[in-house]
Amino acid sequence: MKTSRLILTASVIATVATMSVGCGSAPQDEKIRQFDQLSGKTIVVQKGTTFDEMLAEKYPSYNVKRVPTFIDIYSAVVSGEADYGIDEDVTASLIISSGLSIDTVHADIPAVPMGAIFNKSNTELQAQFNDFVKELESSGKLAEIREKWFGSASPSSLPVPHCNVTEGKPLRVITEGDYPPFNLTISGSVSGFDVELCTLFADKIGRPLVVTAMAFDDIIPFIAKGKADMSIAGISITEERAKQVLFSVPYNYTYTTIVSSKNAKKLSSHH
Repeated sequence: MKTSRLILTASVIATVATMSVGCGSAPQDEKIRQFDQLSGKTIVVQKGTTFDEMLAEKYPSYNVKRVPTFIDIYSAVVSGEADYGIDEDVTASLIISSGLSIDTVHADIPAVPMGAIFNKSNTELQAQFNDFVKELESSGKLAEIREKWFGSASPSSLPVPHCNVTEGKPLRVITEGDYPPFNLTISGSVSGFDVELCTLFADKIGRPLVVTAMAFDDIIPFIAKGKADMSIAGISITEERAKQVLFSVPYNYTYTTIVSSKNAKKLSSHH
């Protein structure tokens, strides 16, 4: 659902946060909840995300500012370069927990499923991962892992997942490495919610794990060409993407969040 993003560090957040000191809060019932309300406003999204694709398809006349990283969304909003930003809820919550003075509200659109992706010919690995996700879900373990990563105000402080298998054919997994808490890089090691899932999966199927980080825009073409076994990188499941790769069953759902500076003028919401 994204393109390449910066690692979320304290210094990056602090830089953005200093831009928003002194902003006041707006009443909840004045917040925008529908994209129809954004007409005439400058909207900032990360290039290549499903949010970007949706605006291009459904709202081609809107004034959209496309930026390379997720942190640029928040920089543009608090600096006044954009009126509103669009991101997903988990990342927005992490930004808020850092102390950044912004308002967020869930948009009135359905949740979007996330899935791992595989080369079109790799149906066996896809089936194995599907069974793995279903087992985690039914046992309650998946909910525990979500709470661990999504409930932490500092995902970089959590232990980096480690595969216990050292021999055999490696499971080659691609992720982004800079979209916390889904995936992030800590001292050269890739970590996060996505990485813990693929680590547990590698343990389950008895294969050592090799995780490589790359720019998000490169991931789907890379998997489509069979250059790695799979990717788990917060990728939203869409019909268009499914033409290029196989998707797993959903392992998470993302909710669209509209972001604004706390001193921005709000429009009436439509429920």
